[in-house]
Amino acid sequence: MSMAVLYLDISDIKEICHPFAVAYFDERDDPIPAFSDRSIPLLDSALTLPRQAFGGRELYPTLPEKASILFYGIIQNHPFENGNKRIATASLLVFLYVNDYLLNAPQSVLAEKAIWIARAGEKGLKKDDIVPKLTEWIEQHVKEDKK
Repeated sequence: MSMAVLYLDISDIKEICHPFAVAYFDERDDPIPAFSDRSIPLLDSALTLPRQAFGGRELYPTLPEKASILFYGIIQNHPFENGNKRIATASLLVFLYVNDYLLNAPQSVLAEKAIWIARAGEKGLKKDDIVPKLTEWIEQHVKEDKK
């Protein structure tokens, strides 16, 4: 996988990921609220996770690891009033796409993964339990986009 990673920022979430989530994942009985109903510090915190480093070494060096922690971070930080799992799913797909990869998984499976992450705390699972498993799953379902 290529080394020059393109990261998402708040404007990407506002202009691409949030509208994508509304267009494809919105539900009549559980609508995704306007982008303005969010916490910028919590969203920014989730968006910086894929870039984290310690002692000069990236904590999430591979694209699947970066994608996993982004997906996890948006769901767990809960920066939006509602629709966090759906916006996180859109963000995961957009992040992979801008880095020339596609995730080959049905929407129902993506929803299951998002729910699993959201409920992980109830099962006593921590980030270090979830991110490696999610990374492995992404590695198995990601393919290079030959545009």
